[in-house]
Amino acid sequence: MPRVIYFAAPGWAGIKHRFMTLNHIQTFATHFGYHAYFLWGISGGVGYCRFEELLAPVPGVQVINVPEQELLALEQAYRGSKSVRFRKQSFSVYRSGTALSDRMLAYDLSWDLGASTALEKLVPSRFHPALPVCANPSVDIRKKAGAYIRQHALMGRVGIRVRVTESPDDGRTLRRIQKDLDDTVKSLIRMPWFVRVFVVTDSEYIQQMLASHFHDTRFLPKKFPSQEVGGSYIDRHDADAMRKFLTEVACLAACWKIINIGGFVNEESVCAKILQPPYEWDLFG
Repeated sequence: MPRVIYFAAPGWAGIKHRFMTLNHIQTFATHFGYHAYFLWGISGGVGYCRFEELLAPVPGVQVINVPEQELLALEQAYRGSKSVRFRKQSFSVYRSGTALSDRMLAYDLSWDLGASTALEKLVPSRFHPALPVCANPSVDIRKKAGAYIRQHALMGRVGIRVRVTESPDDGRTLRRIQKDLDDTVKSLIRMPWFVRVFVVTDSEYIQQMLASHFHDTRFLPKKFPSQEVGGSYIDRHDADAMRKFLTEVACLAACWKIINIGGFVNEESVCAKILQPPYEWDLFG
């Protein structure tokens, strides 16, 4: 019987978080000879989309779409037991420090990616891949992005990514607080008005402020239905918004240079394009 490892991230996790888990597990599975099965939660973190609605297949990993409630039940069983059943199959629960078995389930329960990180650390660093596996958009999303890239000549534009977090206590990125939003805008409009830009943000306020400064601004049209402090925001649980975001990410990667505030999926693949602050006039003069 082949050795198998099933793995999952929480239902609230977004694509970037899920692919961090995937990369850790794939490094482990490749080195130790396991077949890897990714339990993809059809949940709020990805706009309740199935994997294939958003992404292309990942070589070496088989994806199983799992409804949100089924994933939550599996998570609860994982938390309280040394073994679990998933769709009539039994698996031993892997947690950091436990022994390996031929049939394991690893579930990253929080932001720290505990189980997958522990498994990756079992692999000597010289066998780690040089670059992480990218979350490649589906064929349909790539076609839409390609058409937009050509129409608006994004190869000659500066891409601006501004991610605004929902949590006021999240220190990793920009918060939905007016002063934080204004400080970010001030840092960006130090660039001259004539710079041709492509904007990717979940904040209508940020988008409007940048569009009022840069005379040649491009962005994909989208809705901002969530009303909070500092204006209106996208709905992260909306399927159309999730597909639009992946289209934006593909467009962003095509830009000449990129300003990255708050992060985005696949950012490691374009690190050579990232501009560092301060964003001074002489960068573009």
